Amino acid sequence: MSKINNQTLALASILQSAALVDQLASNGSCDTQCASASLESIITTSSNVKEVFHSQAQLSIGMTALRIALSKKTKSMQTVIFYALSLINLEKKLMKNPALLNTITTEIDALNRQEFFEITHANSIARLGELYKTTLGELNPRIMVKGEQVHLSNQRTASHIRALLLSGIRAVSLWKSQGGKTWHLVLNKRKMLNAIDILDSSNS
Repeated sequence: MSKINNQTLALASILQSAALVDQLASNGSCDTQCASASLESIITTSSNVKEVFHSQAQLSIGMTALRIALSKKTKSMQTVIFYALSLINLEKKLMKNPALLNTITTEIDALNRQEFFEITHANSIARLGELYKTTLGELNPRIMVKGEQVHLSNQRTASHIRALLLSGIRAVSLWKSQGGKTWHLVLNKRKMLNAIDILDSSNS
């Protein structure tokens, strides 16, 4: 697979985490298949996009969000784009904080080794949510999630949102491992839209 295709899929994974957070905050629920794939990516150490996401269906929310974000319909994706850019900035701060990175890596390794619950189980999501809250959630400026208060104040939903933000940090790391740069978001729009078309046609 070409470099631009890999970068596009990895960027879609960032948008997917952001879009799922927006779904949860707004509706109290989100796409189950894509959310599971994003959460499972947290415990996958590979830098091969196809090994992290086994099928394009697992990135369908992200691919749709990315297409809209890169097109002239950007306004409808403003909140999602804000989360995605915030995640990119947050990952940059994390890379400059070795102690924090070590804390997160150690806890994720422990989660990966535990045999009691799948990563998508409510207990694992709660643990991931707490990990985000006590580490990345302490860095400023914090990512302020907008949505309906009834959902944001629900503990399980809040944990799910934080766990998906953590998956977004993993997605940024994956994107950077493919050579992704922030300036690509402006200068490579046409290339990425073409890549989405190619990936969609090969998947149909």
